[in-house]
Amino acid sequence: MNTRKDDRPKDQFIEVAVSTTSGFFPDEGFERVPNNQPVKVLLEKAAKAIGLTDTDGWVARVDDREVNVNSSYRDNGLAGQITIDWGPSEGGGGA
Repeated sequence: MNTRKDDRPKDQFIEVAVSTTSGFFPDEGFERVPNNQPVKVLLEKAAKAIGLTDTDGWVARVDDREVNVNSSYRDNGLAGQITIDWGPSEGGGGA
């Protein structure tokens, strides 16, 4: 069976945008990716496009909920159209 990518059911995909303090990916709109893809794949693509060089220790969040970047969107309970806020963890504090 020869199935083109666009013939697959829409629920197999998710639309994702990445927001960082250095910029957004993609520049406009959302990137359509398979929902079984690990989140880190798009974050790596975003880092390269934005020009980020050191993202060690960064945390990905969707609606104030931390996302496991090694798991898929589906395994993280994400669907539809989302924006990932990605940046350094809010560590430290206290004087």
